[in-house]
Formats: sequence, C-alpha cells, structure tokens
Amino acid sequence: MDYKDQLVLTGQINNVGDPIMTNVLTSYRAGIEITSGVKICKSLRWDMNMTFSRNKIKNFTEYVDHYDEYWEFISQKSENLGETDLSFSPNFIANSILKYEIFKNLDINFFTKYVSEQYIDNTSNNYRKLNAYLLNNIRIAYSLETDLIKEIGFYLMINNIFSEQYESNAWVYQYYVGDTHNNLFGFYPQAEINFIAGISLKF
Repeated sequence: MDYKDQLVLTGQINNVGDPIMTNVLTSYRAGIEITSGVKICKSLRWDMNMTFSRNKIKNFTEYVDHYDEYWEFISQKSENLGETDLSFSPNFIANSILKYEIFKNLDINFFTKYVSEQYIDNTSNNYRKLNAYLLNNIRIAYSLETDLIKEIGFYLMINNIFSEQYESNAWVYQYYVGDTHNNLFGFYPQAEINFIAGISLKF
C-alpha cells in the first residue's frame, strides 16, 4: 500500500504544546503473508501463518523540543532523517496453532506467537524500540449438549505459560536542555503467566 499524506507523529507541537499528527508526503507498507495447515493425524491439526513486511516513510523529518538551562522553551530543532521505519510496525510476525482433540467435544490448543522488534517512534533509532518477543498460550475447551440448552461450553485459557517478560507498547519524549539531548521513556509491561476461565451458552 502506497500512502500520500499519511498522518504520523513527527514531534511537532501545536500552539499550546500538545503533539500533533503531521502529513508525510510518501510512505508505504509492503509485504507478503504465508498461511498453511496440515492434519497430522485424525486428532491433531497444525495451522500456521507468517507475515513479512517493510513499513517505511520515504523522507522523514523529526522535531525535538529545545529548552534553555532554565527550562524555558526556545523552539523546536528539526532534522531530516531520510527513509525511516513506521512506528509499531514489526517486519516479521508468525503464529502457530496446534489443536489436539482428546475426545469428542474436548480439545486442547497450543498457541505460539512471535513478533519481531519494532520502533516506538518514526525515527528508526535503535535506542527507541521494543524487543522481539515469543508468547505461548494453552486453551482447553469442552462442550456438551443438553435438552434445555443447545450447547454449554467451558474453557480455560492459560496465557504466557513460560512467563515471557515483554512490552507490547511504549512512548518516548525526547528534548534538549541546552546542548544535552535527553529521552524520557514509558513502557507497558505485559502480564506473566495468567489464567482466564469462562462458560458460554448457546440456545
């Protein structure tokens, strides 16, 4: 997909100091997705997909707030960085689902998801990115039919079974005080192993 005048964050601010979305003249997202599945045996199925992509701004200019040593705002410094990566756009994502039917109406699913590293702003700066992570979840589901209710479903979801420590989102604020360049970061760490159980009813 080629974009014209896509709105992105560049660091520019409005007249009261709030960040604004700015049009970049040309940007694009290009990639390929591969999906496959195989029934290994009567009770076991494996489905998977992979996405490879490039997500770029062709000519990006960043803006950084500039303060004097007394923290009085002076202006914004700008720098043209050329071609950069779009924020929160990993180049590679892979998913796998192994489904095993223990017996009729009772199955167990093993989910695996890999997300490659991604930048948290549009500058392609290696100090401002999220690390790649690998997640594994298990879902156990059982259903039964009754005369009163068409189907009753029970499930247990065990998320992040290996307690992977990762962040799925973040923010950064960069600024100058005098000639010193500073960065403030905020990260959103996700839960380690956790459980969800539920019941569904179909009438």
